[in-house]
Amino acid sequence: MKKEKTFFTLVIGIVAIVALFVAVLAATFRYMTLQSAESKAALAANIVRESLTSHMISGSADYQNDLLKQISTVEGMKRTWVVRSDALSAQYGRGIHPQDPLDDIDRTVLREGKTIDTVSGALFSDTLYRLSIPYVATEKGKIDCLSCHDSKVGSVLGVVSLEMEINDLKVTGLVAVAIAITVLIVLSFFLLKNVRRFIASYKETLDAVALSMEKAEGGDYTGRITPPETLDAYNAAMWTNSVLEKLDSALSDSGQKMASLIRLDQQNSDPLYTLQMGIHQLYEVERFRTEIEKDQNLEEVYARLIALLRTRWNLSNFNILELNPLNKTTHVVHTEKALLCDATSGCRADRTSGMVDSTQCEVACPKMIDPTAQYVCQSYPIVDDLDIVISLVTYDTREVRTIRLALEQLGNYINASKLQIINKKLQQTVRIDPLTQLYNRAYLEELTKLIVAQSTRTMIPYGILMVDMDQFNIINHSYDTVVGDEVIKAIAHNIHENIRQGDVLIRYSGDTFAVILYDYESDDVNDVAEAIRLSFKKKIRINTYAILKTVSIGISYFPMQTSDMMQGIEFAKRALLEAKHQGGNTVSVYDPKSMPV
Repeated sequence: MKKEKTFFTLVIGIVAIVALFVAVLAATFRYMTLQSAESKAALAANIVRESLTSHMISGSADYQNDLLKQISTVEGMKRTWVVRSDALSAQYGRGIHPQDPLDDIDRTVLREGKTIDTVSGALFSDTLYRLSIPYVATEKGKIDCLSCHDSKVGSVLGVVSLEMEINDLKVTGLVAVAIAITVLIVLSFFLLKNVRRFIASYKETLDAVALSMEKAEGGDYTGRITPPETLDAYNAAMWTNSVLEKLDSALSDSGQKMASLIRLDQQNSDPLYTLQMGIHQLYEVERFRTEIEKDQNLEEVYARLIALLRTRWNLSNFNILELNPLNKTTHVVHTEKALLCDATSGCRADRTSGMVDSTQCEVACPKMIDPTAQYVCQSYPIVDDLDIVISLVTYDTREVRTIRLALEQLGNYINASKLQIINKKLQQTVRIDPLTQLYNRAYLEELTKLIVAQSTRTMIPYGILMVDMDQFNIINHSYDTVVGDEVIKAIAHNIHENIRQGDVLIRYSGDTFAVILYDYESDDVNDVAEAIRLSFKKKIRINTYAILKTVSIGISYFPMQTSDMMQGIEFAKRALLEAKHQGGNTVSVYDPKSMPV
C-alpha cells in the first residue's frame, strides 16, 4: 500500500511537470504565431499606406479600390479597407468609395493615433488577425502632408485596416504541440516504468527494514529481511539482519543472565528494557552494599532496610525479626506499628525458608493474631545461626501484590549484603581480639563458610595474605611484653592502612595476621602485599623506643588455587613459611609444585 502511494505521488508529479511543459509550449507557439501574423499584416498595411501616399502625389484617383482588391487576393488575407478622418472628408469630400470607420477599432485609431491589433476566433473555428494602423500627418521626410492637407503635424489623416486568417499558423502550432505531447507521454511512460521498477527494488527493502525496526521498537528483535536482487538493497538487508541477529542474541543471553542475578521491579517483553532495568537495579543494590560496609554495627544496617521499605515502596506496617534456626530463638529487631503475630514461639516463613502469603490460603500462618489483616512474610537465610524474617501487614488486599514485589526486591539487597551483615553480626559476638579489636580466628572460620557458599554462585576472586613479623620474639626479650603488645597494634595499623574498607583483617595468632582481600585479581593481591611489606621500612615508635622490623608475607588465591577457603589459608601459611626460609622481608606466592603442604 505504501509503495503504491509513493508511485502514485510520483505519477502525479510527472503529470504536473508534463502539463506545465505543454502549457509553456502552447504559449510559446501562440506567441510565435501571433508574431508571424503581426509581421505579415504590418507589412501589408504599410504597403497600402505607402501606395496610397504615392498615388495621391501622382494625382491618380482610381487607384484605391483596385489596390485594396489586389491585396485582398494575397493568400490568407481576408479583406483590406481604408478609413478617412473627418477633417480629410471635410476638405476633399467622402471620395468615390465609402471610407467611413467600420467599427470602434477604426474610430479608436483615428482618435488616439495608435496601432491596434486583435485576434478573434476559437480553437476549432477560423481565427482572424486584425491590424489597424494610423496615417499620421508629417512635414518631414519624403512627403510633406501639410502642403496638401489642412491639418497639423501629428494629426491622424486616416486608418489602414486589414484582416487575415492565421489558421495555417494555428494548425502548425497545434500539430507541433501534439507531437511534443505525444513524445512526452511516450517518454514519461518509459520513464515511469523504469522508475517504478527501480523504486520497487529499494522500497520493498525499506518497507521490510521499517517493519523490522517497528518490531524491534516493541521488543521483538526476531524480524529479518529477505535480501533483494539489487546489490545496494542486498547489502542494506544483510547488514540490518546482522545487526538484528547480534542484538537478539546478546539481549536474550544478557536477559537470562540478568534474571539469574536479580529479581526485576517490572516485567517487560522488551529484552533491552529488561537489561536496562536490571543494570539500574544492580547499581542500586551495589550502592546499598557499599554503603553498609561503612556502617559500624548491625543496627545501622537494619536502619537502611527500614528506610528502603518506607521510601522506595511506601510501606508503613512491617516487622523485622532475627531468628536462630539452631537454638530456635527469635529476636524482634523492629516493629513499625504493632506486632500482630506470635513469632517469638516460632515462624512459619522461617521454617519453610520461603514466603507466606495470607491471600494464598485462609489460614496461611496460625501465629497471626489479627484474622482481619492480610500479611506476607519472607525469610532470608543469612548463615547457619541467623535468618532475617520481614513481615508486612495490610488491610487492603489490593496492596498484597506490591508487598510481594517489595519483599522479592528486598531480597536482592539482602543477598548482595550477606557478607556485610555477617560481619556486623559477628562484631556483636566474642569473635573480636581484645588487644587489637580485630576479628579473631573464630570469626575467620565463620567467614570462610560464607565465602565458599557465595563463591559457587558469584565466582568473586579473593586474595589471602598471611603476614608475620620477622624475629618478633627478640622484641619481647629485648624490651618487655607491653612493648610487644604495642608493636602488634602497630602491625595491625600498618596493614589496615593498605587495604580497602571491604577487606577483612584478622589477628590469626601472636604476631601473625590474616588478610582476606575481597574481589581482587592476582596482580592486585601482589601489589597490596608489597605495599604492606614496604610500609614497615619506617620505624615503629613505642614510647621512647624506635623499632625497625620487617615482615614476611605469604599469598594464595581463592578460588583460583582451591575451592576450599580453609585450604587456601593453609596455602598462604605455607607460602609464609617459604618467605621465612628465604630470610624474611619478602613476599612469597604459594606454588603447589615447590611448596607441598
